[in-house]
Amino acid sequence: MRFSFNKFVLFAIFCIFNLTTEAQTITPEKPRLVVGIMVDGLQQRHLEQLWNYFDTNGFKRLVGKGINFKNLNYNIVSAGNTADIATIMTGTVPYYHGIVGNYFYNKNSGEIESIIQDNQEIGIGTKLQYSAHNMLSSSILDELVMESHRNSKTYAIGINAEETIMLGGHSAQSVAWIDDVFMKWITTGYYQDGLHSKADEMNVNGEFKNLVDRNWQPMFSTNTYLSAQGKDSPKKAFEYKPTDRQNKNSSISILKNTPSANSLVAELGLKILQQENLGMDNYTDMLLLQFTVRVPNEKYFSLKTIEKEDIYYRLDKEIQYLLQKIDNQVGMDRTLVFMFGNQTEVHTPSELGENKIPSGYFNASRSMALVNTYLMALYGQEKWIEGYYGKNIFLNKRKIEEKKLDLNQIQTALANFMLEFEGIQSAFTSTQLNGISGNSSSEIARLRNSTFKNSMGDVVFTLLPGWLEVDDKMNPVGESNAIMANTAFYLYGSKLPTKTIINAYNITDIAPTLSRLLNIPFPNACIGKPIKEVFE
Repeated sequence: MRFSFNKFVLFAIFCIFNLTTEAQTITPEKPRLVVGIMVDGLQQRHLEQLWNYFDTNGFKRLVGKGINFKNLNYNIVSAGNTADIATIMTGTVPYYHGIVGNYFYNKNSGEIESIIQDNQEIGIGTKLQYSAHNMLSSSILDELVMESHRNSKTYAIGINAEETIMLGGHSAQSVAWIDDVFMKWITTGYYQDGLHSKADEMNVNGEFKNLVDRNWQPMFSTNTYLSAQGKDSPKKAFEYKPTDRQNKNSSISILKNTPSANSLVAELGLKILQQENLGMDNYTDMLLLQFTVRVPNEKYFSLKTIEKEDIYYRLDKEIQYLLQKIDNQVGMDRTLVFMFGNQTEVHTPSELGENKIPSGYFNASRSMALVNTYLMALYGQEKWIEGYYGKNIFLNKRKIEEKKLDLNQIQTALANFMLEFEGIQSAFTSTQLNGISGNSSSEIARLRNSTFKNSMGDVVFTLLPGWLEVDDKMNPVGESNAIMANTAFYLYGSKLPTKTIINAYNITDIAPTLSRLLNIPFPNACIGKPIKEVFE
């Protein structure tokens, strides 16, 4: 009897030890500060190519000493940074969170509008009326704020309104982005604290304009750059003034595609870090920053210009200084840093064409005129196409009802006709897309994931690899048509080990992974799962 009892006691102790160990593995110590870094145009390949040129404590510290995810795939198609960021922050796809791209065709107004347009809000320092009201699910920031009963301090600072608001979600205390016309920080009244006092101070005391007035020239001798070592070397030096206009007919400057934009974001981020004592109490705080490695008049996505390299080197310095200040104030063992990019092709169609690889630019406005002519030949002289944006074609349903025509038949005819266009990969009717079940990596499932009921067209199409949709001003509308698109993603700090994860995961797995690290609930429409290797 005694022997059996002793065995039972040993068995119980063994079980308790295992449960304790498992709990420690699954629920690590909660960080005091979370710093999220989004870099527009960031590519893993770029970091690898420039690795030997970076300082020890910038990109190298984040990428080389943290967790490096080599195979994080997008389970949505490319439609702009806003959809990418919303998907990462919510752990779900546009089908549920509603953010289908930077812009969308509003069926009610018949206009193309910003996805963050909100006529019920006021702008602060601007006439623009923006909010996160079209994001229909909670984000990791929202969940952090609710879990702490609003005791967590949360801020988002960025270059562009759409990206910054997606980072800030519904619950950030304040967001701020760059006005590249009047050269100042601006925001929306949607957020609790409006424009942060430090942003306002930079506007008033001239610090914002002082950073903008710095001309951008190469940091180093031009013949030392990687891009200058090919057959076209030596490369010419360059000089940009961030306040220069994009073209003679535009009031918009080139500021957002220069290192000055990154310096502004980093400077305001550090000021808020210090002013608000982020990471210094028992509640986890969050600071989210958007940077860029885009350059003016960018012709290549690859590292073919000194400007592209130089903006990476300068951003490397900004990140190094940021990490140093965070380390001094909070300590990196109590700080969790995550960094990610967006969907970007390795090469532009121009670059592919130069190498005799099939590619092209798809301009929808010219194509839609031909589409309407085709439908008129079938169904009569009417305006059958009501609107278009981002590979979504909207039929004139009122006219179709009036003529007592079969909507499904017209949709099918239109989808079949779209396949005749150069550069088109596939075309589906809304009925076909709505009939597809959710979380899959097939082309049609990724396309369905990327739509939302209120903004889905009657016909939705995709482009061939190597093709890029552009508007009439040659601005990209989504930047990747790769069959399998992936993103750079890195975790660092908070006592995380150094490791490389090569198993494939979806970007919707990022939010639940971060939620588990922060010990907060998953966002309320999350379809992803925590990446188990992070906790092993």
